[in-house]
Amino acid sequence: MFTSKRVVYGLRTLWDLATKPEAFQSAHTLAEAYKAPETFLRRVLMDLRRAGFVEAQKGRIGGYKLARKPQDITVGAVIRALEPEAMELAYGQVRGRGSRIQPVDENCPTWPFWNRLETKFLAELEKATLADLLALSPKGK
Repeated sequence: MFTSKRVVYGLRTLWDLATKPEAFQSAHTLAEAYKAPETFLRRVLMDLRRAGFVEAQKGRIGGYKLARKPQDITVGAVIRALEPEAMELAYGQVRGRGSRIQPVDENCPTWPFWNRLETKFLAELEKATLADLLALSPKGK
């Protein structure tokens, strides 16, 4: 599966906020920890706030923290909030020579396999929560 920096940083930010729920964390501190541009991370945080996953507080002790419980945030919802058009697997586009991309569609004899795989994968993204990510990570326990 291909993913974007926005999704990776978004999930990582939510993970960090979930592991330290007691205090607001600044975009500056998070960006330094990830070695990411602060303006980029602020845009990701704005989208997460717009989607209702984080809340923001201005001021010297301000920053961001989770607005929902980790078990109420699905990975699929985060992906849709950060990359609305990214919910298709890469099988739908096959790289050829040069920049031409050929889609795999219903006319391809292997399409039923890829379609079944995509359906299961997308269902797993809708089922998986931030709480699941925390449970899988040795740092999150």
